[in-house]
Amino acid sequence: EGRALLVPPKSQQFFKLQSEVSLEELGQRSSSHETTYKFETDLEIKSVWSQNNDQLLEIFISESRVAAAGKDRSISKIPDRPFYISLVNGQPHKVIAHTSKDQSLLNLERGIASLLQLRSDASQEEELDVSGLCRVAYNVKSSTRVEKTKRDCALWDLRVTYHPEEALGVSQQSQEQVSYQLSSEGSLLKAQSVETHRLSLAAKPDVGSVVRSVLILQQSGQGSSDVKQLEQDSLEAAIESLLEWYRVFELESDVDGIISELKERTVSKTGLFLKGLTNFLNFHQLEEQLKASLDELQSEDVGKSSLALAYVKLIPLARITSQERFAALLKEHTKLLPQLVDLLGAVQTFDAHNATFGFLYKGADTSNKQLELLEKYLQSLAVATHPERKIIEHLYGLLQLEAVIKQQAKLRDSIVQTIATLTRQSGFDGNDLLLQQVREYLLQGITSKDPTLYIRALQNLQDPSTIESLLEQAQSRDEPSISVAALQALKSFPVGSFNSSHRQQFEGIFYQRKRRFDSSARTLALDVILSLRPSQEQLGHLLDYLASNDRQFEIKTYVLQKLRMLAEKCPRFRALFEAELAKRSRVNNYNVLGQKGLTTVLTRQISLAPAFNESLLSTQEVYQGILKRGSVEFLLHAGRSQASTFKLGIYTAGLGSMVGDGDADDGNDAIPADDELGGDESITAGMEISVQGSQLRPLIFFNGQTELMGHVWGGTASDTTPAYQATTLAQDHERYIILASGATLHWRVLGARSVDLNGKVGFSLWNRNAQTEIQQNTGSALLGHVAVGFTYAKLVQDFSLIHEPKLSLQADLDFYSGIKLCMQLQRPEQLLEQTSIRSVFLQSVDRPYAKHVSSKLSHKTPGCTFALNQKNNEMCNVIFNDN
Repeated sequence: EGRALLVPPKSQQFFKLQSEVSLEELGQRSSSHETTYKFETDLEIKSVWSQNNDQLLEIFISESRVAAAGKDRSISKIPDRPFYISLVNGQPHKVIAHTSKDQSLLNLERGIASLLQLRSDASQEEELDVSGLCRVAYNVKSSTRVEKTKRDCALWDLRVTYHPEEALGVSQQSQEQVSYQLSSEGSLLKAQSVETHRLSLAAKPDVGSVVRSVLILQQSGQGSSDVKQLEQDSLEAAIESLLEWYRVFELESDVDGIISELKERTVSKTGLFLKGLTNFLNFHQLEEQLKASLDELQSEDVGKSSLALAYVKLIPLARITSQERFAALLKEHTKLLPQLVDLLGAVQTFDAHNATFGFLYKGADTSNKQLELLEKYLQSLAVATHPERKIIEHLYGLLQLEAVIKQQAKLRDSIVQTIATLTRQSGFDGNDLLLQQVREYLLQGITSKDPTLYIRALQNLQDPSTIESLLEQAQSRDEPSISVAALQALKSFPVGSFNSSHRQQFEGIFYQRKRRFDSSARTLALDVILSLRPSQEQLGHLLDYLASNDRQFEIKTYVLQKLRMLAEKCPRFRALFEAELAKRSRVNNYNVLGQKGLTTVLTRQISLAPAFNESLLSTQEVYQGILKRGSVEFLLHAGRSQASTFKLGIYTAGLGSMVGDGDADDGNDAIPADDELGGDESITAGMEISVQGSQLRPLIFFNGQTELMGHVWGGTASDTTPAYQATTLAQDHERYIILASGATLHWRVLGARSVDLNGKVGFSLWNRNAQTEIQQNTGSALLGHVAVGFTYAKLVQDFSLIHEPKLSLQADLDFYSGIKLCMQLQRPEQLLEQTSIRSVFLQSVDRPYAKHVSSKLSHKTPGCTFALNQKNNEMCNVIFNDN
């Protein structure tokens, strides 16, 4: 390439190698020198073979030392035998090292070789080195000074697990600069690499770590200029002559298992005995951690952060535990089964899956209690982001069993929903056989006696190839429940899944161009239309609709509130909305904009930095004064991204007949309201729950007037009833980063949410009023772990975030004279606690050393009652003044 070799042929050169790695806590004024280690060693580099621009270097390592926090230790365990670097066309190609070298040392040797990678031109290209394949850019400052920038290195992002939802994810910013100083003849005087890795939570960018690494190779002297050469004709032959005691290695590093605290991955090649011994040791670690957490794993701890914290501590150990050990734990801790099945669902290994089903599923003889626990396990598993394929295959096989098909309807429903979610999360290729089987099974199910079950599963699958089938169900089925379910499924699809033909069909449903639709179907179609970012003309049509003769005032209220909410969030949409409204005097007046419906659509901020950025989206669709379909959704924000962490939906039908018609006007209009077209509806009510986008099997409160009146007269509806109690995984990340020095960085983030959702309904036919109360208690815990180093030194940061957000919704309905509905949404004071412990370790030296630095922060968010809207305020005043 026209550049002289960095180490002249036949020469002997002496260099000093210095590596300094520091670990800082993000968002704190922490002193990085408290958690910094320095490694120094002397190198003797000889050119023992060269021909043209090919070369073989022999390198001895000696006088190695490691230091941290003012403590200096010599390293005596590094062997005194040399290693070799082959160069092809002047660039490092392979490392030839002794077969007994430890991984840390081999990675260090690869790092030394990578510092010798220097190109002569200033072009931008790719290079392979200790950090894998990297994008590089050279900047030639002069004939003796060159700078290189490295980006997007393959080994900066070695993912073990990750979360597909960006807001529940992590953020990493990495860069490296390498500068070279050369002599006038072109030989190396100094190479210096400076790299930074910033690791943080996407939803809370001020929490995490910064790892900085400086690697310097500096010439300290010159020796002989006539080094004895290997008498071989080619570079390949010269390498071959070393292979009796040496092996050839690529420049790319391997993960150093000594940095990962869980050793299972490092023993896979050491034989069955050692693997079995490791499993035994891992089980005892899990058992010890479980016993230490017994007080936090009780049923009364659901909804508390203490349970979520115990949960995330157990998961890493559980992921390397065998099926037999899980079975033993389940047998021993029967009182903890509800919490243990939640844990095993989060583990996501086939061992955990087999142990759970082996312990609980007994075919047709499975008891109701066992079926409930299996459902609980499946609900936890459904939130999984990286399940083993064999789990999905096993669940699909279960759906073919007669006992599941005929006798265990609830279990079948939960399996169907879980399979659909796991198939989506696995990200299978469109031609994958398992994906095709699952998709075909669900599409066939649409024609069964219970199509809504399979439509909900298609909502979890979110396969773009099923959009046409769902649209057909939404438009052709007469049953409102099926049309609504299909549109609810379509609403969950990513916006990019839809085309202009789909938009026209959604508009056809909303504007009822071909036939009448249920009001819930129309509002769901509107949601999709608005998510597709309407044009100026399309927005104009929506505004014109507000002044139409459609008697569905609740839908008009929904449209108006939805448009206003979007205008509050997006300045560009607000400008378009105001401009189009100003053009329409027949719309832009109090008679139209003062809609009389009780329907509410609103978003409220629950918390902001320095706590998590969370908001609440509430939709309450009212028909005849009764809540027809309502939802409360919790959204976690990270920049422009957001993720649904929990969604609670309530639906009713037919209750209007018990209260009176609150949506009718004077009765002289010849056009019936849409929901009156279908005649009498069956009286039903139920709850739908979605956890991190995974729709669960719905809970049915009552079905039919007889069942409802049984609740009313018996008073059972007035009792507080648990609707959802579970602890599920939230953040789930693990990755490795290889530094330029060959040191390994291990980064793991695990978060869990423990939710206790309960509610009660009071209903009085004598006083003609009703009360609904929903209480959600959530305990959230997140643990982060960063470890970086090599055999002789390690830096560690362990941080935690703990908080317990709570929310209560109370709705009072008075239908004694007219209809009055008052909703009160309250959030008590909440506390976010953040702790961090940074540590430095000198290890495998004569006098090991450890130092720990800790910090703790807390942040209070005051409690509040959320203002909903003016109409709600007025009705609350009327109801409570009357009382």
